Amino acid sequence: MNTNEFEQFAKAFRCSMPMAESIVLRIRQRVGRDVPMGEILGAIKKIAPTRLTTDSIVLRLQKAGVTRPVRSASQDDDDDLLQEPEVGDEGYDAPEAVKARKSPPSTTRRPAGAAGQIGEILDKNWSKAKDSGLKPPEMTTDRFVRTAQSAVGEPKPTVARVLQAVQKLSKQDVLITPNLVADEIIETDELR
Repeated sequence: MNTNEFEQFAKAFRCSMPMAESIVLRIRQRVGRDVPMGEILGAIKKIAPTRLTTDSIVLRLQKAGVTRPVRSASQDDDDDLLQEPEVGDEGYDAPEAVKARKSPPSTTRRPAGAAGQIGEILDKNWSKAKDSGLKPPEMTTDRFVRTAQSAVGEPKPTVARVLQAVQKLSKQDVLITPNLVADEIIETDELR
């Protein structure tokens, strides 16, 4: 046991030496192998100090250990492999076990902004249209918004204004297209 490495660990985690030893023991248990302190310290250096947690260290070590087939048969923390990385873990690539269990792209979480809301409404509308035998446009949300904005002309409507029109059209039984959204925006602006 190299006390210098434990001191480095304790300094990074801002904890006492006995606490550092217990944290390292728990990390090794969760990873499922006797991880050398050098490897743990290397993982710590790759994690931003504000994102440093035992979970982030375990994920880094598991990522590094994916190429190594050594796993403890008695490990009871199998669900550790299925954890998602923290939002701030830059450069993190999920292990293959996680990638295989992700949901299809159409149901992935969208941004909470106006563009994300437009995307959600379009997904619902277009899947309903496909079920009815119609052929909805095949385009991304960004392209849909840009196409609707250019169809309106100047002054170019904001994404929030496009969202309002999409929301209004979603309450009707119509296939939402960029031109239909542009017409809705123009008609509403003429009434003002």
